[in-house]
Amino acid sequence: MPNYREENTPLSLFEDEEEIEVSVPRDSSHTIPDIDDVFEDDIEQLPLSDDELEELVFYSIKTGNPTTVESISNIDNPIEVLQLNRYRDELEANQIIFIVFGGDKGKPEVTWETGLIGIGHLHTAPYDVGYDKNNFKLQINVDILLDDNIKKEDLVPYITTYNLPGISPMTKGEPNQALSAINGKKAVGLVRAILDNYSDVEEELTDIFGERFMLNVKGEMRYLVEQTMSFEDRHREVEEDETEEEHEEEQTPASRIYSNFYNPDINVIKGSLEMDIQPIEHFKNYININKNIILTGPPGTGKTTIAERAAEEGVRTNYIDGFILSTATDDWSTFDTIGGYMPDPNESGKLRFHEGIVLKSIKENKWLIIDEINRADIDKAFGQLFTVLSGKDVDLPFESNGQTIKIKHHARSDSFYDSLTCTYFIGMNWRIIGTMNTLDKNSLFAFSYAFMRRFAFIEIPIPNLTFYSSLISAMNLSQVNKDFVYKLVEVTPKPLGPAIIIELMDYINITNNSGRIEAICGTVIPQYEGLEHNNIHELYQQIGSYLSILERETFKRFVGDFFDLPNNFFRNIDRRLTSLVSDESDEEDETDLQDELHVEREIEDESIE
Repeated sequence: MPNYREENTPLSLFEDEEEIEVSVPRDSSHTIPDIDDVFEDDIEQLPLSDDELEELVFYSIKTGNPTTVESISNIDNPIEVLQLNRYRDELEANQIIFIVFGGDKGKPEVTWETGLIGIGHLHTAPYDVGYDKNNFKLQINVDILLDDNIKKEDLVPYITTYNLPGISPMTKGEPNQALSAINGKKAVGLVRAILDNYSDVEEELTDIFGERFMLNVKGEMRYLVEQTMSFEDRHREVEEDETEEEHEEEQTPASRIYSNFYNPDINVIKGSLEMDIQPIEHFKNYININKNIILTGPPGTGKTTIAERAAEEGVRTNYIDGFILSTATDDWSTFDTIGGYMPDPNESGKLRFHEGIVLKSIKENKWLIIDEINRADIDKAFGQLFTVLSGKDVDLPFESNGQTIKIKHHARSDSFYDSLTCTYFIGMNWRIIGTMNTLDKNSLFAFSYAFMRRFAFIEIPIPNLTFYSSLISAMNLSQVNKDFVYKLVEVTPKPLGPAIIIELMDYINITNNSGRIEAICGTVIPQYEGLEHNNIHELYQQIGSYLSILERETFKRFVGDFFDLPNNFFRNIDRRLTSLVSDESDEEDETDLQDELHVEREIEDESIE
């Protein structure tokens, strides 16, 4: 219940006030425009007209100074506020003000919650005008102190109040003093928000703002969640919600303030990846136009790493609460993505709904990252999610607590689950991020057009050979193995990303340059799934000369089993390689013989002399 307190003795505050934004409404005698006495009785029964509301101006005052915050919290009236420099000529004693706590939550001294905390009035007009350059001081009285702050996200349904100056959080570059003007129409929404959350202050609000203004506040108002209801209807709904106290934590939106614009550090996402920043810029832009994303490219180019880092940047910048990573499989169904019934471990013989990864990510306000998304049969795995991804609400064919489970979109940034209505609410910042190896696109499930048009596709390409040359040169490998790895990169029948090559070289390095064939079989060959037989022929012919006879046998055995090749598949290539080695051996023998003859001649010449 809100606190009320009479005026106390004046209190002087520190001079280094940081953030101050407080609405300074007028005394009730000044709030309503003067009306002719002849019509007073009739007009008192009518709400204010639009023109009358336009004439009203209130003020908010936001403070992030610890001493001022403490004084307001204790209602130590009157409270002195320093370092103000706006609206000096407009402010006068008894004007109504909205009182807001500000401050940077990242600073250790800001231990309070930010947001609208109360309503008061000016105890004095501006004084000490001109101190500290052009600043002045005020004294305020707190008339209503709310139990909990009304935050930016609480104001979303009221249309005129969202991002209201002086109520929303401070932004970079905003002046330290924070007096803001609020017109009558916006003030109606703001007072309605207070009344919806604290219905027991209706009488006090009427004393402050007047009967006619409160008729506007309590009249029909369109909520952004597409509801039109009177104050009485809204109040009745709130009372019904409060009967389920055990679910309050799940119902109540998080107190965290979320950004409505995704602004990551591009260099953090890129990290040490060898790539142009353009794909990451494209990623950022697509997120900000409400698109889900699929990252495409060869294995090892960093697609999953980019998705994870992008989500982590979303957490750092207050855009999302994290991510859930899952790898798609060909047996995925809607049970894995949406959910389904499972035996209830607490009640034998009964079933209960078990949510899939998509609903789990919505409930936890996290991005869903699906690795190798094209390995799933999309139509079978996504089902009703096609409708959801197109921006429409759906009723699922499941029930929980006797109610149909629903998925709905709403205008807030965050996503959450409302247990009372069994509804998963998708916020503006929720996304699905998929990754897809382009090498798999012909051998795995194909995307339907209906699915593809709900995603933006961003390619993550492999670096050029110059990068690989530098990468290989920097590794602690023998020169023979460096030449071998570079040859592999040069002739690979399918592109291999840096991560694959680094893993290959790490294995060779840890085996003291003796394990290259095991590294090839364990790391590279699995990336060639679906490779044509003629490409396998060509690969073996290109790298076979770098391998010993034992290494060739290991390679042929592993590749033959992996691709189910016939026994004589490599016979012709082995003949050519054997002939090549034989020719090289004959050339070496001939060279050795010529060298020996040359030495003998030199000896004979010396003996003759």
